[in-house]
Amino acid sequence: MFAGKFIQSLILITLVALGGLSVFAQGKFGTSVIKTDGGYLIVQNREKTSFSLEFKGESLKPLKSDHPTFVLDGKLIQVVTVSYKNYWNPAEKSAAEPGIDQLLESHKIWESDYLGEALNAKLSVTSELFEIDRRRKVMFWSFPMPKNLESTYSHQLFLTTLIDKDVVGINASPTRPEEQKAYREFIVASMNTLKTSDKPFNIKELREFLKEGDSAE
Repeated sequence: MFAGKFIQSLILITLVALGGLSVFAQGKFGTSVIKTDGGYLIVQNREKTSFSLEFKGESLKPLKSDHPTFVLDGKLIQVVTVSYKNYWNPAEKSAAEPGIDQLLESHKIWESDYLGEALNAKLSVTSELFEIDRRRKVMFWSFPMPKNLESTYSHQLFLTTLIDKDVVGINASPTRPEEQKAYREFIVASMNTLKTSDKPFNIKELREFLKEGDSAE
């Protein structure tokens, strides 16, 4: 299994080709999808901090996956959470708490090393740290798909941030190199909608609230 790994999106070509669609997991803890006026709200209720992200678009087709994965207006998107204990394991213990930059860099190295091993390729990873709305620190990193794989996708793009010390990331897979800028803008705009809650969101109330908001316009 590739639980907690972005590698899941790299094997979705088969799912897309076969039309393997399913609804995301529901329940007290899990993921729900709520239609909004301009897109879809992805709500992930967790035992610790829960969160939501809104993705603007008209047509969402969920894909069967361990993580929220879907095709939105032709864009392959995945939302992944990675526990702090999975990616942060320094060789030497330090009394100093790691900073945001250090944690995001550590996750990128951990994730890209795994991907490179899984794909049996040396990945040409580039990355950039910057702030989005509300001074939230994010890391954008990407790599071109190895040519020998003959993938449907040209690149893998990642935008990661922290909730507490856990990584929350959006992975997008453009099919052509010239689409990278538009995809980057899309996932940054989506990450700007991130909302967190100490308690699980009440999905029923949230659906009703959004429905009333649409009716009022």
